[in-house]
Amino acid sequence: MVMNAQIRIGEISISIEADARTADWAIPPAYQPFVHPGAGDIKLHLHRGIPENLTEEKVFESPPVWSLYRKDDTLIIKVSEALPGVERILAFPSQVETADLYFPAETGPFDDPFYGPIMELLMVNYLAQGRGTIVHACGIEQKGRGILFVGESGAGKSTMANLWAQGDHVDVLSDDRIIVRKKGDRFRMYGTPWHGDASFVSPRHVTVERVLFLRHGRENSIKDIKGVDPVTRLITCSFLPHWDPQGMAFSMGFFTDLAAHVPCSEFTFKPDKTAIELVKEISE
Repeated sequence: MVMNAQIRIGEISISIEADARTADWAIPPAYQPFVHPGAGDIKLHLHRGIPENLTEEKVFESPPVWSLYRKDDTLIIKVSEALPGVERILAFPSQVETADLYFPAETGPFDDPFYGPIMELLMVNYLAQGRGTIVHACGIEQKGRGILFVGESGAGKSTMANLWAQGDHVDVLSDDRIIVRKKGDRFRMYGTPWHGDASFVSPRHVTVERVLFLRHGRENSIKDIKGVDPVTRLITCSFLPHWDPQGMAFSMGFFTDLAAHVPCSEFTFKPDKTAIELVKEISE
């Protein structure tokens, strides 16, 4: 038996192919809105066992979840190395057009390409090839306008998502991770399946009209910021390919371009509907 699945996130398609030994999985609910037919930009093949000739140099780690190694032109990501039965190995060339995911355990309940950060890591590397980036943000579409609420963990992204979801003519694209890409002379934001506490996901996309950096406060206020400040904040709140010098150079230029063309502000807010009303006032 061969199991195939195609998903599309940020206008990037991933085609997954598994044989009978690695076909015991299903598409989880968060990914189901992203199921999309057609050929994949990235072809992901699933395997049982360990890749041959696995002699590599560690170049980056994000403990305790994953570590990245390099062998010639191949990047190798080991996920959950210290957890027998759960570990997996992702290998792909630097251009990320194909990828191989290995499950070392002979059997186990985690023969699942969606478990852990696999899909996100694939996307981070693929986007870094001049295609865009993933931002730690809540993104909403309100009457055809896209607003990006950027912030690290605890900044209030899930709070924003829940507040906006109570209104009319609003679609919450994600409450935690948004893909941003440049299309022509406009920046587009895309929902992802990688949600936060509020569990909002959407395959929709919209032009970015404004970027607001979240900050908790006793009163609501919006203060415009320019120059290097918004660029630095975007860098802090994004998923960057630190192991890839060319990818990092692209990301720096991308954020500089974004901050120069999209209004950026610091948004200090109270966690109630008055915060939403203030954003609506400045957006209309």
